Order: sequence, then C-alpha cells, then structure tokens
Amino acid sequence: MNSHLSMFIFLITLLTISSFSSSQPSYKDHCSSIITESTPKNLIIHNSFPLGGYFTGGSGIIHDETSFIEYSSFYLSNIQIHETINTDLFKVESTVSFRTKPNTVYYNVSSFSYGDKPSYRSQRHFRSNYVTFKLEGFWSKSSGKVCMVGTGISYSETGDSLDHDAVLKLNNVFDSSNITSFISGSLESLNSEKGDEKNHYFETISLMMFSKANYSYSLDSKEVENEFSFESEVSEKKGLSLNPYSSSFCSLPLSRALKRLQLEYTHECNSPKNCSPVVSDQLPYMMSLKGAECSHTDKHRLKVLMVFSNKSDYWIEKGFNPKTMLIGEGWWDEKKNALHVVACHFIGIMKSSWDGTRIGDCSVRLRLSLPSVWSIENTNNIVGKIWSNKTANDPNYFKMITFRIFDDARVGYRASKYEYSKLEKVKKSCPTHKVVENKGRTIFPNVYSYDMRFGMSVRDIESNIEVAFGSLAPLSVGEQIYDDPAYTSNSNFTAESPMVMFNNASLFNISYKITIFSNATLYNRNSMFNLSSYRVTISAEGIYDARTGTLCMIGCRNLNSKAGTPLAGSVDCEILLKFQFPSLDTTNGSHIKGSIESMREKSDHLYFKSLEVSSYGIYSETAIKAVWRMDMEIIMVLISTSLSCVFIALQLYHVKRNPNALPLISISMMSILTLGHMIPLVLNFEATLAQDLYNKNFVVGYVGWLEVNEISVRIITMVAFLLQFLLLQVTWSSRKTNECENRLWIAERKATYVTFPLYAAGLLISLLLKLKRDDFHYDTSWEKMKSYGGLVLDGFLLPQVILNLFSNMNENVLSCSFYFGTTFVRLLPHAYDLYRAHNFARLSDGSYFYANPNSDFYSNTWDIVIHLGGILFAVIIYLQQRFGAQCVLPQRFKGSKYEKVSVVAESEA
Repeated sequence: MNSHLSMFIFLITLLTISSFSSSQPSYKDHCSSIITESTPKNLIIHNSFPLGGYFTGGSGIIHDETSFIEYSSFYLSNIQIHETINTDLFKVESTVSFRTKPNTVYYNVSSFSYGDKPSYRSQRHFRSNYVTFKLEGFWSKSSGKVCMVGTGISYSETGDSLDHDAVLKLNNVFDSSNITSFISGSLESLNSEKGDEKNHYFETISLMMFSKANYSYSLDSKEVENEFSFESEVSEKKGLSLNPYSSSFCSLPLSRALKRLQLEYTHECNSPKNCSPVVSDQLPYMMSLKGAECSHTDKHRLKVLMVFSNKSDYWIEKGFNPKTMLIGEGWWDEKKNALHVVACHFIGIMKSSWDGTRIGDCSVRLRLSLPSVWSIENTNNIVGKIWSNKTANDPNYFKMITFRIFDDARVGYRASKYEYSKLEKVKKSCPTHKVVENKGRTIFPNVYSYDMRFGMSVRDIESNIEVAFGSLAPLSVGEQIYDDPAYTSNSNFTAESPMVMFNNASLFNISYKITIFSNATLYNRNSMFNLSSYRVTISAEGIYDARTGTLCMIGCRNLNSKAGTPLAGSVDCEILLKFQFPSLDTTNGSHIKGSIESMREKSDHLYFKSLEVSSYGIYSETAIKAVWRMDMEIIMVLISTSLSCVFIALQLYHVKRNPNALPLISISMMSILTLGHMIPLVLNFEATLAQDLYNKNFVVGYVGWLEVNEISVRIITMVAFLLQFLLLQVTWSSRKTNECENRLWIAERKATYVTFPLYAAGLLISLLLKLKRDDFHYDTSWEKMKSYGGLVLDGFLLPQVILNLFSNMNENVLSCSFYFGTTFVRLLPHAYDLYRAHNFARLSDGSYFYANPNSDFYSNTWDIVIHLGGILFAVIIYLQQRFGAQCVLPQRFKGSKYEKVSVVAESEA
C-alpha cells in the first residue's frame, strides 16, 4: 500500500515538473542569435544595471488609455547578476513590473433600447496596477545588449488571471554613460496572436531608460561657460552658495520649488513659433526642473530634466513625454551664485516606439539664480532665463524666455537685503498724518509682529460686490528682510533695527508681497484682472506709521499678454495701496480696512476700478482675549440655564402650595417660555445632524472643549424645557376643572386680542427698520424671526400683565423668585453685552455663544431699553399681586369696566 502511494506521489511530482519546465520559453530559441549562452559562476554586485524607466504600448495586458503623450513607468527589482566563464557575459535574473493605474473594480454602464423604453446593463471590469514578469537571460558588456526570456501574469478586464511568455531586449547597457546615453528596448509577446492563445498575446511594449552607470559630465566646457558670462546684473557677492543646499536639487526642499517655475515671454511671442524650446501647440506656461542624477564626487554637478507644461495641464503630474522635455547637465557657479544648464533635445521620436530615439542638438541654455537683493521689480526667491545659442535663421532658434518661481514655496532660502526705489513717490501720494495728542495712548501693531500679515476680502467699491480674495505678507522692514514665521520658529524680528524715515522711530520703510485671486466674472475693461488672468501678484513698498496705524504703499503688478501668457518685465507700477490698522485695544472691531486704486487715467488700458479691502483675521492679542471671553460665555450659558431650572422649580412649588393661583396664570406666557426652551433644543439637534463646525472652529483646539460644554448645555436646557412644559400642563389642566372656566378663557382671549397685535406691530416695525439700515447684508427670514423672538422672551411678563387686568385678580399668581428671577436671567445677557462692548473687540457671529451682539436687539440703546422694560413689567406684577390688578390703572379706568373673576372652587362655594 505504501509502495503504491509513493509511486503515485512520484508520478504526480514528475508530471508537475515536466509541465512547469515545458511552460518556460526557451532562451536558445529567442535570444541565442543576440547573445550566446554561457555557464554562470559567482553571484556579484553590479551597480551599472538600470533599475527602471518608462514605457508605451502593451495593449492586451495593460488596460489603460496610455497614449504617447503620457508614459507610464516600469521597474526592475530582485536583480541578480552572475559572472560566467566568459568574462564579457553576465547572467541576469530580474522581476520587471509595469505600473499602470491603481487596482480598481468598476462597472461600465451602457444603454440599449427595448421597444420604446430605454434600459441599462452594466459590465464588470478589473484593472491591475502592476503587470509583473519574471525573466532571466544574459548581458554582454562589450555590445551593451541584454536579452532575457520568462513568463508574466496579468488580469483580463473581467478579472481572470492570464499567463504570458515574453522576451526582453535592451540596447546600450554599458558600464559608463554620458548625456547621450540612452537605453532603449522592447518586451515582446511570445504567444501567438491567433488561435486559442489570443487572450495571452499582448502588443509589444517599447521601453526607455536612463543609464545608472558611471556618469561622465561632458557639456560644461570652457567654451560653454563663456556663453553665461554676459549676465552682468547678478550680484557677485559671496554668501549665497547653496551650502548646505548644494545637493538639494535632487532632494527636498529646493526640488519642490523647482517644479513650479512660471515662464515669461517677450511681447512678440503669441505662438510657439520661434518662442518655445519644445514641440508644443501652445506656449508652455510652466516649467519644472527634476534632478535626474546628482554627482557624488562633485557636489555642484547634476543631470537635470526640463519638463514643460501648458496652462491647461500644469497642475497635473504627467508621465514621460520627450516632446515636451529637454535633458541636460548643470553646474553651480559659486562666484555668480547661479545654476548653469546646457540642455539637449530628444531626436528621432517615432509614433509608438523608442527605436531610433537619441539625444542631440544641445543648443539650449538655462541660467537659474537666487537673488541676494530684492526690489519692487523682483521679489522672487528663484529667477532665471532660457535661451538658444543658435542664430535667428535656424529653425530650432527661439527667443529668450525668463522664468520665476510661481509662488512662495518654502525653498529654504530668502534674500539678505531689500532696496527701495519708490519712496519719493510714496511721500507725494501719502502725506504724513498728524498725531492728535490726548490723555490716552492708542497702541497699534508692532511693525515686526505677525499681525502685519493678513488675509483679505476684496470688494468692488461701485457695485459693493466681493470680487476677489487674497493675502498680504511683509517682505522687509527697512533694508532687512522680514523674519517670516513660515520660515522660522520665531514670530518676531531679532535683527538689528531697520532704517526709518524722517529720523522718527515711528515711521518705517516696509515692503509687501500681495497675491489676489478672483472669485467673480467681472473681467471687463476696468477690472484689475483684465491683463492678469485669475491671479494678480503685486509687489509694494511704502511707509508704515506706528503712531496712527496707517500703511501707504506704491505697488507693481505683473501683466500678461492678450493670449494670457506672462510677459517678461511687463509691470504696472501705478497702483496706490492704503491700509488702516485698528488699535490693539479697539472694541469697535479689529479688522484692517484699506483700498487698492489705480493712479492712471480712466482712458488708460491699464486703469482698473478702485477696490475696497477688509482683512479676514484678527490680531493675535485679540484672539487670546476672545478665547478667554468664549470660555466665560459658555460658563454664563451654563449658569443662566441652571438658574432657569431653579426658578421654574420654585414656581411649581409655589402653585402646589397655592392651587387657587394656577388658573390665573397666563397660558400665553407659559407657551412663550416653553417655546423659548424648546427652540434651542431643536436647533442644537439640527446642528448635530449637520455637523457644521465651520463657525465654531474659531481657535485651533477649541472645538473639543466646546462640544463637551454643548452637551452639558443641552442636558440642562432639556431639564428646563421639561419643567416649563410641566408648568404649562398643570396650568392648562387647572382651567378645565375650575367653575369659572368660561370666564377665565374669555379673559385669556381678550388678553390675546391685545398682545397679539402688539407683537405683530413690533415685528413689522423691526423688519422695516432693518431693511432701511442694511445696505448689502441680508439675513434670512429665520434669523430675523429668531432676533424678534428673543425680544418677545425678554418681555415674557406682558401677557400676564394684560391677563391680570382683564381677570381683575388679587392673588399671588406668580412667586417673586419666578418672575424676578426669570427677568434677571433674561436681562443678564444685555447687561453683559454692555460690559463686553467696552472691553472686547467685535468679531464674527461664530465666536459668540452668549448674547450675540450681531443680533438686531443687542446694542447700547436696546440693552438699556430692554432693561427698563423688563424691570417695569416685574414691578407691575409685584404691584398687581400686592394691591390688585387695577392698581396700575388711572382712577377713571377702575371700576365696573373690569369684572372680578371668582376663583373659588365649587366645593367651597
């Protein structure tokens, strides 16, 4: 039995090995004509073999709409290289992975007609992000050829696993390389395109790789260096060497910034002809420099890729497209503090293959520098130029292109000095304001503080419509570059005192960089964005007066051509900017106000309509005080709501001891108070479902504390609502069991006839006053109703006063603790608002949790009026319950006009 089982296992193993062996493609059949086989010996480490590159093709296994314009990448891993008995040959084993889009399972929905009714059906598709081949073969060092065979696995569009036989062929794989070294090759399917194996066949994949072998720099000759010597405007001062950033072209942080370089063309360039260094249907808008190889022996040398992109796709990270790329060698010139690059074109590009592609025509020059001195004309960390060394008659010639960093990326470097050139113009356009001496001292932001930078909202003055938003960031104070907190950990300046004007320690020279983005469609002739697309960058310099908080500057904005491409050296410096900083101790609002105006005539094509500016943020000191105020307000909400529960409970205890008083309590008053506790619960529940924390996220880290206290407030508010509802219920029930039920309901109805028109008239008057007061800010109807509802709650005793008159009661209907205590709770927010108005700056609605001052009935006037009204109602109730309901009426209104309603129970009659 055991012998039969052993024989069976042996046969199965033999068949499996035989099947596996027969499935492997034969190296002899497919590669021996290229490289002969040799017997392998020792496993070695070889650093010259390429590790990956780019590919195109592969239809049948790569389910991706990969076109020639967007190349995907492939990688060689698990590389093992063995010596052979032939010193020129090496055996190579490797895994080759082709990367496409991520693993996805999606459904392609198509429609078809069934009679007159359209129907739909879906088909399941599967995409794999890797197609992997396991290959082995030989490499000849002398010829630079590689030939490998093996098998791979992929997935069909329906998710089925497919096996593939393939042969990999590479050319120009040598131990050394230079700028012209270019490894090309292919991966070909060994399966038949016809027959049963059709699903295993795939289209030939064309490969391209840059050599990783010992690289020899050859383009930085003395003749080439002379072509960069005409640049005389760059400072020759030392100290701006890239140390310790000398190798950072191939690493962060500088490489991140080099991906966003904006190109600027001359006025003659409206099309790519004689203006673009690469093949393109339109002028490239952006360029990025990618370090392809950095020298390990010379820290100032690198191989670099210059990648150009159009305006429509510069945000998209593309693959490899040689038509829009140049490859070159660069070196850092320490004397001129500049990067010099000699770049070459990809030549012989075919439609769908790398065969015949080579590198040549090294006629492009690039110069990149990090300016040591900034001015209003140049406030960029990185600037440069691109040009051709060919003559204007050559078809590959193009006009010089300048470039600069697109935005303020953190490149780890800033200039060391700022030079002013517009201060005389600033003096003429911005007269110095005289400071009015007074007993108090008004303090404005320190010129070195973080409060000098802010985000802003921009409105058109004529239409009063918000048309843009942006930010202002200081560049320098005096000649000293501003110590930006984005670059350093300190928010205050630590450098020497800057130069000041007029020998006055309160007047400072200051420069700014301003970025404005359009959020409107007002691209008319008089719009600031008429020649600057959706984004305007303004460099400005002027004077900040620390005594008055005024900032006045002259600015220069960069301009584009009619085609929308940036123009080299084209700026509009006829811009006047004025800003008023509020004092640090202001209580009337801490938002910075200002204007941006064109100093040109209206007939000038560069003229634009005046804009009004308002800052988004607040001072850091104001924010600290606001956090303390918000904490205090949350505590006050908790205390007020808790007191309401206590006063309602005391009223319930009062009516339990005095049941005869229950029928005389105003149903309208109880309903108003009940709704006053119920509506906040409903609104809080709605806010919980919406999870809208936008307005609550006032200070980082504050939302968690706020949510904890919101839960406490909701619980206490729920208790207050239940107690108030219980009081309403027992009041309503007492009317049904009382013998004077009809007379009391008649009195209640008469009181309603008086109070309801008063409420309606008050609402109408408040709406009319609000519409007259608000010019451009419109609240929703719900906001208006909430504000007026708060006023009705403040005067909650009005229905009880009117009911007392009609019922002519003389009972202690309400306990003193209830009507005086509830009045105190309702008036406390208005007393707090009076205190807050004189001690805190007024901010946005989202920062207020108690007595929102932006509501209609929170102001100095209304706070006093509501206080007087609330106290008056409480005093009237006190007098009515002590001396009779009609004691507050004149003598001639007393008597038979109001009939006293008996409240004696039937059992006591």
